[in-house]
Amino acid sequence: MLKATLRGLLARKLRLTLAGLAVVLGVMSVAAAMVTTTTVSGGFDAIFATATSGVDVSVAGKSDVDEPRAFTTPVASSVVDELTGIPGVKSAVGEVSVDGARPIGTDGKVIAVSGPPRSGVAWHGETGMVRLWDGRGPTSDGEVAINAGLADRGGFHVGDTIDVLTLAPRQSFRIVGIYGFSNGRGSLGGDTQVAFTEPVAQRLMLGQVGTFSSVTVTVDGISRTELRDRVAKALGDGYTVRTGDELAAATAANSKAFGDIVRMILLGFSGLSLLVGIFLILNTFSILVAQRTGELALLSALGARRRQIVGTVLVEALVVGTVASAVGLGLGIGVSALLTMVMEAQSGAELPVGLLVPVPDMVIAFLIGVGVTVVAALAPAVRASRVPPVTAMVAAKAEQRSLKRITVLGAIPAVVGIAGVVAAVVTDLGSFRWVALAGGVVLGLAGLALLTPIASRTLLPVLGRLLGWSASSKLGRRNAARNPRRTAITVATLVVTLGLVGGVGVVAQSVRADLSANATRGLGADLVISGDGVSARADGQGVGPPTAADGRIMPTFAASVIDEARRLPGVSEAVAQYVGSVDLPGAPRSPAAAGDVRRLSRVLDIGNVRQPGRGEVVVDTETLSAQRLRVGGTVEITTPRAGTREFRIVGTYRPSPMMRGPVFAVADATELFVTQAPALGYVTLDPGADATAVTREVAKLVADNPEVSVQDQTQLADDAASQIDIAETMLYVLLGLSVVIGILGIVNTMALSILERTRELGLLRAIGMRRSHMVRMVVAESLVMAVFGALLGLAAGGAAGAAAAHVLGLSAVVIPWTSLAVFLGLGVAAGLLAALIPSTRAASVNVLTAIAYE
Repeated sequence: MLKATLRGLLARKLRLTLAGLAVVLGVMSVAAAMVTTTTVSGGFDAIFATATSGVDVSVAGKSDVDEPRAFTTPVASSVVDELTGIPGVKSAVGEVSVDGARPIGTDGKVIAVSGPPRSGVAWHGETGMVRLWDGRGPTSDGEVAINAGLADRGGFHVGDTIDVLTLAPRQSFRIVGIYGFSNGRGSLGGDTQVAFTEPVAQRLMLGQVGTFSSVTVTVDGISRTELRDRVAKALGDGYTVRTGDELAAATAANSKAFGDIVRMILLGFSGLSLLVGIFLILNTFSILVAQRTGELALLSALGARRRQIVGTVLVEALVVGTVASAVGLGLGIGVSALLTMVMEAQSGAELPVGLLVPVPDMVIAFLIGVGVTVVAALAPAVRASRVPPVTAMVAAKAEQRSLKRITVLGAIPAVVGIAGVVAAVVTDLGSFRWVALAGGVVLGLAGLALLTPIASRTLLPVLGRLLGWSASSKLGRRNAARNPRRTAITVATLVVTLGLVGGVGVVAQSVRADLSANATRGLGADLVISGDGVSARADGQGVGPPTAADGRIMPTFAASVIDEARRLPGVSEAVAQYVGSVDLPGAPRSPAAAGDVRRLSRVLDIGNVRQPGRGEVVVDTETLSAQRLRVGGTVEITTPRAGTREFRIVGTYRPSPMMRGPVFAVADATELFVTQAPALGYVTLDPGADATAVTREVAKLVADNPEVSVQDQTQLADDAASQIDIAETMLYVLLGLSVVIGILGIVNTMALSILERTRELGLLRAIGMRRSHMVRMVVAESLVMAVFGALLGLAAGGAAGAAAAHVLGLSAVVIPWTSLAVFLGLGVAAGLLAALIPSTRAASVNVLTAIAYE
């Protein structure tokens, strides 16, 4: 039996290769995910271990707000003196190193980096890893040294002038030195560094002179761990004390977030590829078993047992899975090397390690590939074992089975699934709403898969008449409808992939419309002054990114800009809004704001609000209710710079997409928030004013800050909607390969179908059908199946996407008809591509050989 199985495998190697491609693609993406993330993580570990190699113990302020990258309170210079008096301390040196020094390139734009920090540091000479490559260190307020990574990015040289944005507005400095590191690299993981004199670094990066971001302590005669414990005991709970190894691990953990994102994307992609590949493998083995009905029945007649028949099919699947998984592993390692090169080129960070291949993960990826192949072939194998010997005489009729049972089995989950989706949409199920939706979609798709055969029997003739009227088209249409089960499995890949594409398209378009509407909802200003990334969030929960609690400094502009804008001709009102992030009791990372509330109420739909004074706040109605607070009472608020303080609530307001949470007096905000300048400005024009001219004049006021722009409401809405462009594109790219697998499924089915109908094709040629007509027939068959699968998938996916958009609470459900039409066109193209090879093979059939084919 084994010898017969292996010989049969060699005879069907082309067909099995097509099925194996799906496994190759899935295992390749799994392996690429594992190798890439292991390499990136290992690289960051090596970088930060080297960077902190000279640190025995590090002392930093403890964050007052609950944020992964929160702003930490600066360490007073007096702490350095206190540390030197602790037994076991050899030296204590105050450091300034803060992410937020944004250098401006020679083109006038901020030099962007993807992930690594843009640090502003205090120059302490050639200490630790730092080594001067050219020039000298800064000695006066107007001088800086920059790392070689920044010099390469911006094309800077010693003697050039560089403009830098920090907590303060744009300032110019003369470059007097370029430095690198003792490992021979010009940057640490692709970062950029601007080194100021210590007082300037403290003022620009920390907001106050006489403070440090951390203190580096060296040991004298004791272990690092013992010194850490002594320092922590001496300083108390207000500081974070870590050994150099702990600091390296914590720093690398922040940078590994990017690697985790890559892992999630690639694993999601590989999972989808393997899921779609299951359909392809199942289809391939189902067709092979059907074609070998006579062969398997003969083996059974000769004495082969049922388990031997099952073993025959599973051995074929095992060989295909093993070879395909091995090829996928090799390709995955190659793809990982390419991805690592691309990431290094984009980030400017050269990883100090080679490609790291995690052997246990590779074994798992290999076993997944083999397991998926064997499991997908199990059902056809069992079905093959049940073929009675007499069936060898009537193999053609064996395929024509009643659809009654499978239709009933499909109707039950379909009805239950639709009911679950409807319940999630029209009723308030609380936390079970998403469970009902997800369960309904899964059951609905399962039911749809089982109902596809009966649907194909009904719809394929209709589609066939619409797509062609010739005799060749009619034959192709009838061939597609001949075996509804096979057609259903064939189009299953397209149904799944285009269903996901359709669902993503509906949700993405609905989110885009919701973002646009929220960005300007209740906004009475004609123009908005804002920094890059400071805009209304999709959920309406306040402003922009995590902003002031984040370790990065957000773009701001000088408060004088608003005063100057207010004096411009054609401007009736201008008001600034300061933006921050605070912790409320039981509500960490709450957005916060400050400004002239009376003026803000004229441009934001927040109602009449009392202006808070020092030590006072006004709170939006939703936060007031959620926190069970009341006007006239007090609330404890934790801020990044001042810790926890008690404030009196003097008023309330309606929440707005641009403002919610506690609102402080400006005088308080400059002491509490990380950024001490406004992040948003609203400008209202006089009736009849020239909007273009006024916009141009307002833009001149912030022309020296490339991070800040002036937008009207239309531009603001477009900018908000564009936030999902990258995510949407990535999803489409990931789904694209699944569509390729779907095309492979149709190619495989058509190729096997042509082989199965060799005698039939020969007879058609014998009675006068031309080669061109043969090609048209096969193309029509492929096209009908592709369009059927595309329509079914887009309809189901669009419905599921609309339900998800409704459950998300989006302001509108938008159907992207143009995009769906494009996707349908892709389905048509898939059908045409899938027919190329099979139609050519059908047209080249030798008449005499085909008639004699058994």
